[in-house]
Order: sequence, then structure tokens, then C-alpha cells
Amino acid sequence: MTAAGFGLTRRSAPACEAVLMDLDGTLVFSEEVHRRAWQGFFDTWGVAVTDADYEQHYMGRRPSDVIAGVPGPWTGTDAAAALATMTAFTLEHAGNVTVVPGAAALIRRLRVKYRISVVTSAGAQWAQHLLKDVLGVHDLIDVIITAEEITSGKPSPEGYLRACAALRARPEQCLAFEDSPSGIHALVAAGVRDIVGVTTTASAADLTRAGARWTVPNLIPRHLQRIRSSINAKTVARGSNDQEVDG
Repeated sequence: MTAAGFGLTRRSAPACEAVLMDLDGTLVFSEEVHRRAWQGFFDTWGVAVTDADYEQHYMGRRPSDVIAGVPGPWTGTDAAAALATMTAFTLEHAGNVTVVPGAAALIRRLRVKYRISVVTSAGAQWAQHLLKDVLGVHDLIDVIITAEEITSGKPSPEGYLRACAALRARPEQCLAFEDSPSGIHALVAAGVRDIVGVTTTASAADLTRAGARWTVPNLIPRHLQRIRSSINAKTVARGSNDQEVDG
């Protein structure tokens, strides 16, 4: 596998066919926003949720999956209304989102040679806001898979499999970036092997246990050097004549 921006160029067909990226937590620091939104939701229902329970049952998942699958006073109520409440709480705190260092620049480097998909547990309105207004890279993303477009959210592989199909890329030939164990479980289930875990919301140990091949604190070039070196070594081991290292 090769990846532009990691020091590799190509002469013909690349071994890396596409790049898959999560959004919240991977490209932007937004987990605190989602935590506040969920807290507003819990307060509405008079429910107390510990941080441990939140991380296990709520973090990194589609609100619609949680509302339908996690027992609570909302069980059996109007799911659409509950979801609308969550969306309103999330948008209320949208101004608190910041960019993970290196995220926008990495997308610009990768997009020179590779198609990119963003696969998110968030809704389309939130994804559009982040990609357009916060990151400024919306026009560089080839495929965006949001909560409305899938039946089962992460850790189901459905979103990533849909992205690969739309990109006409084999999962095992993709490079992926995720920040949550549930997202990494989804990638592994989809057949993606080269997974970068971004430790913005979970520990390196948790991401590695979930299936991440590498972990990084953010997406600036010096933290990706180790990944570039590993991919370079893999390319050399394959004896490929299609790529060359450009330094």
C-alpha cells in the first residue's frame, strides 16, 4: 500500500486504492460537543449516565442506534422526535468545534492522488457544517456517508463497505483513520487492515486492542512519519515496480 503525503509517489496503479476517514474525533475535536449534547438529552429524560457507561454505549455511535438499542425512558417513544432533540442540542454547541492539528492539510495532500471518503455516525447537517465551515475541505471529499444513509451504524461495517463500493476500492487496499474503538471495529469487520487510530477520544491501548495498526495523537506530518516508514517498508518487501519513494 502507498499513500500520498507519506513520501510515496506512483508511476502506475497504486496499491492504495482509497482513503477512509471518520469525522468527529478524527478530523475535528468535537467529542465534548457530543458529550454536552448527550448530557442535555439525558437531563431532558432525568437520566444519570456515568462516563464509563457513556464511553461504552454512546460514544462514536449513531444517536438513532443508541435511542433504539440502549434501554432508557425514551424506549418506545417517538424515536424521530428524540433524534431531533439530539440534533438540536448538538448544533447548539457547534461553535465549540476545533480542528485536529494537521487534518485539513492531510486531506489536501492525500486528495492529490487518492479518492477520499468520510464515514460518520453523525447526520448530514452536522457533517456538512464540519466539512464546509470548520475544515474547509468539503469539495475534496469524493464520498460522504452519513447516519441517514445506512441501516446499522458503527461498529457495523456497513458505512465503510458502502464507501468502498462507491469509491470502487477494495477494503483491504484502503488506508483508514479512526478515533473510536467502535469505528475501528467497523473497519476491521469491513476488511480494512491499515488503520490509523487517532488518540483524541480513546487511549492508544484501546485503539490497538480494537485493531488499529498505528496510533497517533494528531495528524501533523511528524506524527505520521512512523506510518510512512512502515508503508515504505511494506512496498519494498512486495518488490513493487509501480511505486518509488520520493523522500
